[in-house]
Amino acid sequence: MDDIAIDILNNNAEKIFKLIDSQKTHLCLAQCPAFEEIIDTQLFGFSKQVEFAIEIGILQENEGHQMMSKLERALNDVCTQVYNEMYQSNKIKTRPLKK
Repeated sequence: MDDIAIDILNNNAEKIFKLIDSQKTHLCLAQCPAFEEIIDTQLFGFSKQVEFAIEIGILQENEGHQMMSKLERALNDVCTQVYNEMYQSNKIKTRPLKK
C-alpha cells in the first residue's frame, strides 16, 4: 500500500515536471498569468499530498522535502530562463540607478 501511495506521488510530481518543462520550449510563463496560477495551484496541492503522506508515515519528511525542492528548482530554472531571454531581447527594460 505504501508503494502505491509513493508511486502516485511520483506520478503527480512527474505531471507537474512535464507542465513546467513544457514552458522551456514555449517560454510564455512571463506573459501567461494563467499558467503561473496553474503551477501555483498544482504545487500547493502536491505539497498537501506530500504533507499528508508524511503525517501518515508513508513518506519520510526529508523525502517529501526533496520532492518539493526538485519541483521548485525546476520552476525557478524556467523562470530564470524566461527572464534571461526576455532581458537579452530587451523586452525587460532596466532603469538607471539614481545618483
